[in-house]
Amino acid sequence: MYRSTQTLPTPGSLPAFGVQREPVDNRVVLLTLLAVTYNALLAVFNAHVAPVGFSLVAATEILILGGCLLLLVSQGIKAENANLLWFCCASLGLAIIVSLLNQKVFVDAFRNALIITIFACLGRQVSFKTLNRTFMVCSALVLLFLVLEMLSLPTYAAIFKPAQYFASTRGTAEFELDDSGLFRNALGFEGRFSFGIFSGARTSSLFLEQVSAANYAGVLCVFLLALWPYLSRYARLLHAATAVLIILSNNTRTTSILFLLSLIGYYLYPRLPKYLNLLMAPVVVVTAVIIYQLNPHAAGDDFVGRVAHTGEIIAKMGIAEYSGLAIDQLGLLMDSGYPYIIYSSTVLGLLLHWLFVTFIVPQRSPEQQRCAYGLAVYTFTNLLIGGTAIFSIKVAALLWLLVGFMSSVQRNAAPAFRPTLQRTTAPQ
Repeated sequence: MYRSTQTLPTPGSLPAFGVQREPVDNRVVLLTLLAVTYNALLAVFNAHVAPVGFSLVAATEILILGGCLLLLVSQGIKAENANLLWFCCASLGLAIIVSLLNQKVFVDAFRNALIITIFACLGRQVSFKTLNRTFMVCSALVLLFLVLEMLSLPTYAAIFKPAQYFASTRGTAEFELDDSGLFRNALGFEGRFSFGIFSGARTSSLFLEQVSAANYAGVLCVFLLALWPYLSRYARLLHAATAVLIILSNNTRTTSILFLLSLIGYYLYPRLPKYLNLLMAPVVVVTAVIIYQLNPHAAGDDFVGRVAHTGEIIAKMGIAEYSGLAIDQLGLLMDSGYPYIIYSSTVLGLLLHWLFVTFIVPQRSPEQQRCAYGLAVYTFTNLLIGGTAIFSIKVAALLWLLVGFMSSVQRNAAPAFRPTLQRTTAPQ
């Protein structure tokens, strides 16, 4: 009779995943969970206790980031985090330059960089069990409320009242022709892409709006790409089912493509040259401009229309836009990520983000290579059709916790990334 046991790591080697001695830091689990769900919690408060404004939303996010920062400081900032801190400092420098050029404080881009830096630093200090527990708890809750939303939409809407919440916090007026209580952007419209499996509004789950729910499924694709061999069967089933159900009920085109690319990429990415993901962003940007040039009058909510929209903005940008002197036009860029980054942090900000995403995960193992390529595909594809969605703390917290974990020095300490399974003979 055979049994499987995991060998303990030898000194200087990579710790084996799943070793029972690894601690779970419940503080990281709680802080990340709050980052993912705080909008839902505030929505419940807004719906049933007292009105909530934008200032409280901003203050809550600041408190969560402050809690994460305190945790990092209490554990000691490690030397391996130097590249993350340099990225944050460079982003701060660009924010100061843009603020001076426009003669007003403007920190949007720095806020995005701060979220990335803080959660990536946390990721470099957590164990696999902490990371795994965090994703398990988040997926379980997202799936629970996703199923509730699909089975009883009135109950879901009564709990969160998303339309009311976003009217109070974002100033997005409720749709006068709809009394469902949902966020108006989740309602969809006739002719929009749909799998035709689930009818009704696009699902949002705990994110309350459809874009972040779709991006959560995209983050799960990167997570499963990187760590599939180390997850239990239950964890694989939970994450995969959550991602698939979001894709089918949310009718998300971009994440559908990402999911298919992830299935192919699991086998393909480790066979590609290291750091070839450097070409991902330039290829995507050039493609967008070419599509616009071939379809200059394309419009509407289809693939060509959305990509051509971004390509048109890029093709028509001038010195003012590239140098950060057009931040007053950011409200027009919610569907165009590349211009959003340039307008908010100059062209240097886009170059910084491109190089950071490309090189942050060292590609010294198949797992790291899958993660690096998955991160690049997720980020640079989404920037074609979204300006701020992937920077939202609701999805960015988990993504960069994962990236920090995968880029940790521990993951680079040994050429063999995979824990060893031994067969030992035991008497019957």
